[in-house]
Amino acid sequence: MSLQYPNEEQIRARAYELYQQRGGDHGHHMDDWLQAEYELAQLPVRHLAKMAKSKPKAQPRSKSLLPVVATALLLSTQMMPGMK
Repeated sequence: MSLQYPNEEQIRARAYELYQQRGGDHGHHMDDWLQAEYELAQLPVRHLAKMAKSKPKAQPRSKSLLPVVATALLLSTQMMPGMK
């Protein structure tokens, strides 16, 4: 997956949306631009975070045979009571 920084057109469009949401109040163009740039730059990070949460993590496999041997010994002593 290729993550790209937002281009100028995307930033401009989002900054204009912010301007409109604020009621078209003039004098905040730099604030709108920086906010738009920040929001759009965060989108790939949010996407990656969602992907990381959605992937089920595999359970680590035990490399020890101790539980298997212990179970086998327990079963063998139960099946043959004289072998204790």
